[in-house]
Amino acid sequence: MSILTIQKLADELFLRPIVISMNSLALSCLMSYVMSANGTLDWRPITICVTSDILAMGADHLKDKEEEFKNANDPRIASWFVYARTFLTASAVLLALALSQCPISTLLTTAVFVAPALLWTTPISFKKFGLISRHLGRFGKDKHQPSTSAPTLVIKRIPGMKAIFNGIIRGCGIYTVVLSVLSGSGNLTDTLPSPWSVIQLIVWSTVNRSCHAIMTDVRDFDDDLKAGVPTIPVLLGSVLKTKVILTACHMLVMLAFMENPYIMGSCLFAAALVWMLGKHSPKKAFLFSSHSQSLFIIWYLLTGHI
Repeated sequence: MSILTIQKLADELFLRPIVISMNSLALSCLMSYVMSANGTLDWRPITICVTSDILAMGADHLKDKEEEFKNANDPRIASWFVYARTFLTASAVLLALALSQCPISTLLTTAVFVAPALLWTTPISFKKFGLISRHLGRFGKDKHQPSTSAPTLVIKRIPGMKAIFNGIIRGCGIYTVVLSVLSGSGNLTDTLPSPWSVIQLIVWSTVNRSCHAIMTDVRDFDDDLKAGVPTIPVLLGSVLKTKVILTACHMLVMLAFMENPYIMGSCLFAAALVWMLGKHSPKKAFLFSSHSQSLFIIWYLLTGHI
């Protein structure tokens, strides 16, 4: 077990969730701006997306450190967990405030996309869903048969789920939240400004986020291989094969939307990072991969569009 330090806690419980959520900030700002009828930023979907990201990631990291928290004898370390819980509570309050100003469809949409992220590392026991089986088992079964333990499912351990969920939640999820808020307030535009389209926003975001999730598995390739964690690089058995596939995905998106220079630049930057970063790169270097969209969104918004 690695030594728990204040610096490590600050990084895992605060810095990383905040930095990663900045991608959701940039993406939700872009979608809110180009999808609104009057070309303005709506604070509600932006707040929902950022706080949901912080809650999902912060809760996941906090749960990963629970054992260290229980065994922490240093009161300074224990206090950082209190700070983290306060931080997550404040994010939850902001999320609730934003949702209270939105139609019910936004609440339902947010719940659909956030629930899997919150249950990411939670063991799901099939025993809870065995009511029908127990009723059926009363007929024609030997009551003295020994019971077997119910299997459990951890979403994080399903091969490919990390990449799929990251792509869907941060791509489709952000778009759907922005759509529900703007349509509910009557501020949804019929046509997006050039060079954007709905298909571009969804496909670009989904592929980019999925590829970034796989890049973090490239970083942890050796540890995952030893532990038998079925990530995509481990299943492929090669970091090189994984990088070739990721590069192909970015290039396909770029070729599909060549009319959009911001997507082209983002895809080229993301593809370059695929080869610049590897399993021996510092963990913080992968934060650049998480913002291969953000830089070009900022470029678009700041060059006379906002």
